[in-house]
Amino acid sequence: MNEDNLPESFVEARKLGCVSSSDWHSYTWKNELSEQRRRILQHLDEVLVDSNTEHNPLHMLERAIGVAAICMRRLIECRLVTDRFRESELEVHEIFVKADGEWREPFISKTASEIFNNYDMRARHLQRRTPKVISDKMLHARVIAVLSGSVYLPDGLLIASDTQSKRSLFHFTQAEFAAILDAFLADFVHFTQDGFVDVDTHGTAKVFAIRS
Repeated sequence: MNEDNLPESFVEARKLGCVSSSDWHSYTWKNELSEQRRRILQHLDEVLVDSNTEHNPLHMLERAIGVAAICMRRLIECRLVTDRFRESELEVHEIFVKADGEWREPFISKTASEIFNNYDMRARHLQRRTPKVISDKMLHARVIAVLSGSVYLPDGLLIASDTQSKRSLFHFTQAEFAAILDAFLADFVHFTQDGFVDVDTHGTAKVFAIRS
């Protein structure tokens, strides 16, 4: 067909070029999350046993936690986990700030300081948090530290976000942290449905998404 005879909309579409894309897929992020799970546990163990390594395991731990948090967030935001999992609450432990203490602002350059001044390090408390809350705290971590040798608490990982740190710290043993990541890795979407809901008053169609 002569281009002169093509509808104007077709001609304009050709001028706009081509956009290549795909559906979101979970393996993109789960493969990376699985690798960061391995690294986090490895570097946490290196800190706890005081391994003689060429790298600083605390630096490696910080990076691995950040990358894992991004993977967790993408799985949630791209709707690559089931609706049931998104709305579920996972068990975590938190260490609260001292009730009668005066908060001392930690140094900006430190991943953790003033821990013993600001928090009651004699007890941790079982809480339930959604996967999104947990991943948010990890992604925006203000505190990343490893606790060892405590009479009151088991060895483990301390994490708190910039918004959470004045209230509490997350405290995970190695097994507990692995279980959180395993919960993301073990959740699989078997049914997907996307569609439009009723047009609103502004004439813009809204979408819905079901993942089960």
